[in-house]
Amino acid sequence: MANNGTTNGDALHDEQEHLTLWQAAKTFPRIVLFSLAAGVAGMTFGYDVVINGAAIAMPSFLIYFGAVTPNHTLYLPSIWASLFSAMSALGQAVGGIAVAPLSDKYGRKVAIIVSCLISVVGVGLQYGATSRGMILAGKVVNGFAIGGILSSGTAWASEISPACLRGPIQSGIVLFQVLVQALALVVVRQHIASIEPSAFRTVFAIQWAFCGLTCILFFLVPESPTWLIIKGRQDQAKKAVAQLYGGKNNPEAWYESIASRVRQEAAQEHASGIGGYLELYRGSNLKRTMTVHLLFFGIGLAGSSFLAQSIYFLLTAGLPAIHTFDVSIGGFALAFFAIIASWVHLEKVGRRSLWLVGCTVNTVVMAVIGGLYWAPGKGALWAIAILMNILVCWQSTTLTSVAFVIAGEISPYRLRSKNQAIAILSNALTTWLFNFVVPYMYNIDSGDLGARTALVFAGSSLVLSLVSYPLIPDLRGLTTAEIDWLYENKIAPKKFQQYTDGRAAEGVVATAAEGKAATV
Repeated sequence: MANNGTTNGDALHDEQEHLTLWQAAKTFPRIVLFSLAAGVAGMTFGYDVVINGAAIAMPSFLIYFGAVTPNHTLYLPSIWASLFSAMSALGQAVGGIAVAPLSDKYGRKVAIIVSCLISVVGVGLQYGATSRGMILAGKVVNGFAIGGILSSGTAWASEISPACLRGPIQSGIVLFQVLVQALALVVVRQHIASIEPSAFRTVFAIQWAFCGLTCILFFLVPESPTWLIIKGRQDQAKKAVAQLYGGKNNPEAWYESIASRVRQEAAQEHASGIGGYLELYRGSNLKRTMTVHLLFFGIGLAGSSFLAQSIYFLLTAGLPAIHTFDVSIGGFALAFFAIIASWVHLEKVGRRSLWLVGCTVNTVVMAVIGGLYWAPGKGALWAIAILMNILVCWQSTTLTSVAFVIAGEISPYRLRSKNQAIAILSNALTTWLFNFVVPYMYNIDSGDLGARTALVFAGSSLVLSLVSYPLIPDLRGLTTAEIDWLYENKIAPKKFQQYTDGRAAEGVVATAAEGKAATV
């Protein structure tokens, strides 16, 4: 059985390896359709990110929760601007880790549905808030739920995807995040002129729609076949595979391929005697886990938190509120189409190249934004606004997309949910750190750096480029077993694509043969 599964798996991989994106989507339409559920799950995160920065720029919010300068200008004190932006991310960090054991024990679907119910409570606290502390509590609770939704949702999406769709589906989650971020800005803009508390409360209430829709969709979609096989639910796994792949795609062979990989990894786990989160930091898994940490910490080093707060920043810099929203909506709309275009580049140019180019361009543009601080007139402020939103598009297309794609494919199957939890933890802690610090850098009651804040991120982006060069791999076209073999044999990540010529596949076969010989 194991031999047959391995042979079928190799044949299936060979068949899909040379499919274009469009051919892959036509071959596996059910998987593409079901993966939309993960995209909607990503929307809960995307909407939260935007309103954390945009809601605090609404006059209705500032009148209710803000303060007034001696010049009679409304503003939100730096400590609260930092807490509102940062504590949601801290909740995500805790939620991503706390929900992972639930995901492993009861399934990806149960973990996501429970997290959605927690989100309902968190949104309710924000909607009914009458104090800054109540708003903060709601953000932490909802952040916890979002961490659980995103870690389990991305793990589920990765486990249902064949290799040819793995990258586009993970990038698709980012696409949905960007789409809802643009929609969130449209919603906020529609309420920006109102000074009634109902304006900002409506913005918070819309979150109920996303957690509710996510809950319904994950009640309907198939469970991860990989998780079902790990739990010994073979009949349910076969049914899930048939639902995902359809009768025309030889679901029996796909089931055997998945089951064979799970058995191989279970044998490795039994031999190592290591389990849980600790295994992520031992042996060949250590470099993989540190790569995930680098990817998501790198997004912070690139200045994503500064860009996420661009609306409030531009407002304090003197750009009218309506114009800040208009420019930001345009930036996210551009990012939506750019991410779709990047799916081709992910498979042709590769993850590694896209990441390195992303870091380099980010360094240059951040330096230009910082330099515009000394340029006189409103024209410079408009240039800063446009460049910041172009950079939002650029980071979403390159850095954020690549981070989610690599995090979703770099780990062994048996550690997939824990790896995704670590990815969400890294993303959340990075967001928490930078969201807390950045307002103190640019805000008028603290560092007052203004646009010079971008110079800090130009320097950190340069460091990120140098550190990334030897560590970031390109995993396109490689199976999970081949990725395991490359890391176990200490192949330099920058050379991984050289082994797609068949050497990685041969290495997997040879390793499997050695393992069988040792047990005889």
